[in-house]
Order: sequence, then structure tokens, then C-alpha cells
Amino acid sequence: MSPRDPDADDTFETVEARYAAWSGANPPPARRSAISVPELSPAAEKAMGTAMGVGLGLLLLALAVLAAYAASTWADAGRSGATVGYAITAFFLTLAGGGGLLAVWNHVARVIPRDAHPH
Repeated sequence: MSPRDPDADDTFETVEARYAAWSGANPPPARRSAISVPELSPAAEKAMGTAMGVGLGLLLLALAVLAAYAASTWADAGRSGATVGYAITAFFLTLAGGGGLLAVWNHVARVIPRDAHPH
């Protein structure tokens, strides 16, 4: 029981009420953020997100091509362990890049145009 409020059932409630009253009377000063995010139109946001997603997907596919080339050069050198490692890497990079491109297409073509679900 709080000595300041003998009718209170719990000390936490009195402290919480006093803090709520104090913080309501003393709001923090407004600060200018060091990070500013420009306001963009929905079309600009969609274009920027699409460009970034497609760019990353294509980057992963380019890395897959590079890994496949490395696998072929190791195969020419007779190093089967490196060939298998780079071939597996190329396979998973191809899956990641293709999956990323499909995800971007799905989001842009199917998710964004739908009406938002009512909450």
C-alpha cells in the first residue's frame, strides 16, 4: 500500500496514475529527426519497390551464372569436389533469384491491386 494514497489497493496503480498525470502535463519536446523519409506517391513507391526486387533477383541470377561458370572451369581442371560445390551453389542461387522474381511479380500483379482486407 502506498503511504501517499491510503485508499489505494496497490502501489503500482498509484505510481502508474501519478506517472500518467506527470507525462501528460510534461510532453517531450519535439525533435527534428536526423533521418528524413520523403513522401512518395503510391505509384513511385510501387516502381521503386519493383525496381529493387527485380534488381536483386537479377543479381542473384547473375551470381548463379557465375557459379555455374566456376563449376565448369573446376570440372575442366578435374576437381570434382569443387565442381559439385559450385554446381549446388548455382542451383540454389537460381532458385533464390527465380523465386525472388516470382515473388515480386506476385506482389505487384496480385497483392497490391487487391482491396485491403477490412480489419
